[in-house]
Amino acid sequence: MKKKDRSPKSISGMWDEANRYLSDWLDRPLASITKLECADRHEKITRRGPYAANRTMRIFRAAWNRARKTHNLPHENPVIGVEWNKEHRRQEPIPADGLADWAKKVKALTNPVRRDYHMLVVLTGLRRTDAATLRWEHVDLDAATLHRPKPKGGVDRAFTVPLCTQAVKLLRRRKEKSYGPWVFPTRDRKGKLTHIQEPKEDDLPSPHRLRDTWATAAAECGIDMLSTKILMNHSLGRDVTEGYQKPGPEATRAQAQKVADWLWDKMEL
Repeated sequence: MKKKDRSPKSISGMWDEANRYLSDWLDRPLASITKLECADRHEKITRRGPYAANRTMRIFRAAWNRARKTHNLPHENPVIGVEWNKEHRRQEPIPADGLADWAKKVKALTNPVRRDYHMLVVLTGLRRTDAATLRWEHVDLDAATLHRPKPKGGVDRAFTVPLCTQAVKLLRRRKEKSYGPWVFPTRDRKGKLTHIQEPKEDDLPSPHRLRDTWATAAAECGIDMLSTKILMNHSLGRDVTEGYQKPGPEATRAQAQKVADWLWDKMEL
């Protein structure tokens, strides 16, 4: 994972689940673990959480496959005995007629850093971590752009997107009151300056639901799928032509502004 430049968060998450659910397997020879044991362990973890059970078995499967490249293991991965739990992608955008109420609740937050964080996410559709870890060196207010050097997927997926006028105004206001390198700063338990952690506010949806909201707004505005994927930094797929395309931020500025204006109107701001 380190060689593939995976994020520290992904690596620590893998270790956490391996140690939580497979601690009694860690010192066992891989070849000694059977298909029946994998199926039984998956079923046991499922009682605590079906998604956790699937993730844990994927971790074991990946470790087994990696080890087989350099060790004499059986041809068949024992995870083949697992009956996977069905998974559903959560898509819970704020409905259009609920945006005004959401905006009122955000404006009522007493912490201005958290308030501006939520508003930036809904205006840009950024992933929650991309927004939370934003540094001033990656924001160009004059050019009205925002750069993420190491988003989900690593440095190969680095991207720059245009900022709508509402986001630029928000960030200029935040810049006037800023201290340190983080756009959304906070202090950890030891008092060290760091970036904001994921805000979980009472009676407000998760920041990731705001990304769903932005994507839904883009569809409502009639934004084409290619522009939507570029602005959300989604994979362009395996289409040969799209694979050659790497448009700059100006190519999608009008689309980003159109979505922001639609949201702004619905939020009654």
